[in-house]
Amino acid sequence: MLTDALTDETHPYPVALVCAPAGSGKTRAVADWARELLAADDAPTIAWLTIEERHNDLDVVHRAILRALTDSGNPRLQKACAGLVSESPDLGATLSAALHELGENIWMIIDDAHLLRDTDVLTDLESFMRWQPPMLRTVIVGRFEPPLALQRLRLDGRLFTLTATDLAFTSDESAEMLDEHGVVLSPDDLDALMVRTEGWAAGIRLAGMSLEGHPDPSRLIAEFSGDRRAVADYLIEEVLAGQTDEMREFLLRTSVPVSFTVELAEKLTGCTDAHGNIDWLEHHNFLISRITENPTHYRYHPLLRSYLRAEISRIGHVEVEHLELTAAHWHDEFGDALLALEHAVNSGDHDEIVALLARTSLPLIIGGHGEAVDRILTRAPRASQDHPSARLLRAAAALASGNIPVATSTLELLDRRKSGLLVDGATESRVHLLLRESLRVQTAIGTGDIETALKRLQSVGGGSSGDPDLDAFVLLQEGRALLFLGRDDDAEAVLGRSLAHARLGDAPLSVMYCLGTLAAVSMSRGAVTVVSELVDEALTIGRTQSATSDPTFQLTKLIDSWCRYMRMDPDAARVAAESAEALRRASTGTAGLADGATALFGLDESEHRHGSVTMVHADSPVSSALPMPPGIRAVLLPAIQYAYLSAGEIGWAHELATEAQAFLGPTGDTPLVEAIIHLHLHRLDLARRTIQPVLDGELECAAGTNLIAAWLVDASIALARKHDSRAHSALTEALRLAEPQSVLRPFHDCGPQIRDLLVRSTGRFGVLEPFAERLRASFPRSESTASDMLTPRELELLVELPSWRTAEQIAADLCVSVNTVKTHLRGIYRKLGVTSRRDAIAAAQHNGLL
Repeated sequence: MLTDALTDETHPYPVALVCAPAGSGKTRAVADWARELLAADDAPTIAWLTIEERHNDLDVVHRAILRALTDSGNPRLQKACAGLVSESPDLGATLSAALHELGENIWMIIDDAHLLRDTDVLTDLESFMRWQPPMLRTVIVGRFEPPLALQRLRLDGRLFTLTATDLAFTSDESAEMLDEHGVVLSPDDLDALMVRTEGWAAGIRLAGMSLEGHPDPSRLIAEFSGDRRAVADYLIEEVLAGQTDEMREFLLRTSVPVSFTVELAEKLTGCTDAHGNIDWLEHHNFLISRITENPTHYRYHPLLRSYLRAEISRIGHVEVEHLELTAAHWHDEFGDALLALEHAVNSGDHDEIVALLARTSLPLIIGGHGEAVDRILTRAPRASQDHPSARLLRAAAALASGNIPVATSTLELLDRRKSGLLVDGATESRVHLLLRESLRVQTAIGTGDIETALKRLQSVGGGSSGDPDLDAFVLLQEGRALLFLGRDDDAEAVLGRSLAHARLGDAPLSVMYCLGTLAAVSMSRGAVTVVSELVDEALTIGRTQSATSDPTFQLTKLIDSWCRYMRMDPDAARVAAESAEALRRASTGTAGLADGATALFGLDESEHRHGSVTMVHADSPVSSALPMPPGIRAVLLPAIQYAYLSAGEIGWAHELATEAQAFLGPTGDTPLVEAIIHLHLHRLDLARRTIQPVLDGELECAAGTNLIAAWLVDASIALARKHDSRAHSALTEALRLAEPQSVLRPFHDCGPQIRDLLVRSTGRFGVLEPFAERLRASFPRSESTASDMLTPRELELLVELPSWRTAEQIAADLCVSVNTVKTHLRGIYRKLGVTSRRDAIAAAQHNGLL
């Protein structure tokens, strides 16, 4: 970056400023750049001056500059400087004139420039840089920007600045430095080290020294912090040295929170000029930075903060507890319940922990912080861990991780305490009761006793507390229970109320959860358009709220992949695979379902179809023992059934039909999958009798898309019987049902006979013709040798056929006789094996010629 900036002739920078804290590798970076520059054919002369305290004297620094130029190894430059007098008050002007007359490219590097503070020296350097000759480039290197008036250079576009962020080591550069110590880390260990050091060169170097020959690199990296002897010594000598006692105290106290504002710093330190201290630290490139997402918040480098946290005990245990409580109250006041709880636990104050849990149970559960709270509470006093609010949060954590047995036992313990064993004789609040019963519903969805849990929740009056956040959460759980019970209409109504409360309470994540669950309801009905709209909004909220790792976000993304699949979007399998990987990292137990969906959605592109179908069977979203809304099972049935039959797995197909009957009961979806088997086995009469009640409306499909599949089965039966008129009518009905949802997949599942019928019926679908054409285009073009048989003139004429213009009109456009056109038409019909213009168009489309 430095080389590119300083050697860019289209926008030259006469001056470069490289400022970064101790140990950032700035001097090494400039030295490496200088060596690289000197290796070039047109290398400039490089003079290097390292500033020391004694250079805060005009005569001394003048002599040092002349000596650096003289010692650069350029005899012509040495001669040009020989006649200059360091004591001259106008040395800058005479030096500039001499360098200008020399006319050679020269680079002056002034290292450790942060040590310059003498006013005369700084003024002299400012003046020189402002009027330095064009062939001279000046590079100023220091821990922080010296008090030079550089604003004019910046405004004029003549100053290039590199900061600590620019100089942070990348993973590759870190690996190269570690290799100097004979250390080679796995990708995961290297990533962990980058998180610990944030690319700070000194931290990586110290880690390399510690890792050299270490038998367990992963453990060392996990424990690599500021209180390790080598790191602590470096921080003391290079970072903290020279700080006043007041500043050290400020650093210790503000290291309590992970990040802090000026106001929080004042509360922690009692310092009325906290803003001035922070400004000083920033200006001097201390290991402090603003948080990009929230620039009013500051944070220390992780290694420095861990050192300060280890040192803080010297101000006394009682004072540390007070600081932790101060931070807890601050975060609680500003609505960050998780950080407030962490600081309260760090303080060890049982009363404060319990009071905070009572106030924040709802936002912590709704915000999906159960697992984080569980980790924090393991450090809390035992009495705090046993409090009902803590138990409630631990049940939520168990549910978040998919640990249903732990959630069940925790809720059972709360039931026993409700009967008179509550800690400290406390009485269960209505909020606590609603949360407990809502979590019980979540647990029941995993165990199967949904009806009982739902009745308990409804008996306590969910959705009427007056707190929009609480009501949104409780109604969401009720709606989910109804969805899993197959009561889609009731689920939609309850979830609509939940969504209204969530929007009223300004709870974006609750809105995302409601939208995702409503999308699942619509998927159960096969309403692809509605599903697509709901998931788009839900996923947008999730990305905006940085909640992409949330399991609900990923399950919503999985529903989105189904929409794509039904519309033949080639990204369907990729989106499903991304969800599966994210769910696997979250360890929720639903990754297997996502794997099955990925295999199903990717069958068209699979090179080993039978192996992929085997994966579908192993992780079938339909056959899985995991809880699944019956409507979602139903909507996937036809595609899975066709996949089994295409792989020759008749046994799996019969097994699927039996399972469908068990979990769906008397709906039209079960006879559909049975009819698909009969059709495959060419038992046409039985297939027709099986599917007829669905077509007549006597049996309603749980999923609307399955009615499309039913009419396509009827069309396939008619084709097999050579009943072209009935086949066309059935296909038209399927198109009528599919067109509003832009559903294409069921037509592809039925096989090539449906595509052939679509091609043969070109122009016969009336207002549905545009959709039919889109459907035809979605099929892959078949390979054909017909184009080899047709002459160039015949191919030219073939393109004119769909226009339905007369032979005379075509002849006029092609400047040939009508007889010639008719002769070519006869040749086309003969080669395509047809007898009419309409059939010729259909055959050409079938063979990919149109």
